[in-house]
Amino acid sequence: MNEDYKTYGFRFLDTVNGPFCQLFAVGHEYVNDHKYYWDGLTRIDGPLFLFQYTISGFGCVEMNGETFQVGPGYAFMVDIPSNHRYYLPKNSDRWEFYYILIRPNSIVEQWEELVKQLGRVPKIPEESSVILFLKNVFSAARKNHITDGFRASTIVYQFIMELYRLSNAYKRKINTWPEKIKTAACYMEVNYATLQSLEEISDAAGLSKYHFTRTFKKTTGYTPIEYITKIRMEKAVKLLRQTELTIDEIAREIGYSTGSYFIKVFRQRVGFPPGEFRLGKDLAYVNQFTFD
Repeated sequence: MNEDYKTYGFRFLDTVNGPFCQLFAVGHEYVNDHKYYWDGLTRIDGPLFLFQYTISGFGCVEMNGETFQVGPGYAFMVDIPSNHRYYLPKNSDRWEFYYILIRPNSIVEQWEELVKQLGRVPKIPEESSVILFLKNVFSAARKNHITDGFRASTIVYQFIMELYRLSNAYKRKINTWPEKIKTAACYMEVNYATLQSLEEISDAAGLSKYHFTRTFKKTTGYTPIEYITKIRMEKAVKLLRQTELTIDEIAREIGYSTGSYFIKVFRQRVGFPPGEFRLGKDLAYVNQFTFD
């Protein structure tokens, strides 16, 4: 089997009981057989939550009598069991997608809220943090890095948080931002490597530090520090992929005084240390946050 297209299942006894999230499976598939068909009312592997994201080609999903074409840049979210079907239609020659299956343990309310906010068939940029994370989970599974239930539980929780981040982005579009917040965001985009304080940014926006911090968070969903970190991580990925700068050199280039701190932040945001990301040819380019 082509290692690029495979499914990995997980059954960890160490987190069967207690308040743990449970990862059931993650996969990357390329389907060109029109016999590909799943019926959400007849499956016996539930209860499960399924998130499936199309990379190329398209498939169809039927939910409660309504049919949706799920092409590149679209996902669908369904409960198993429930009244749905998904399949490769006759007018599609292929369907390439990533997916994750999760047990409902500990996340039922969060899943239902996300479905309500995003819809059952959300449009999601492939470079968004949630899709990057899904691809990285598949890569980690392929490398046998998901070795216990605690790691698997962390992955599920982080995936749900990335969906919340996406939902928050949907609510706040950059073209609706107040002019002073746009000014601050642009200032951070230009000066991310040399910024020394929040006062510097708030002064550029013409606001007090307190009012700026509160308004920026309310408008963008990010604190100013989180937004700067997002910018720095995006720049770091380009430098890791496109240059031969050392980790310490990249750290200084994007505004961190030490390589060790950069490594810590990068791993928290991306899921891999920068050295492994640089070597991992299968890992996608990252844009932790997009405004579409």
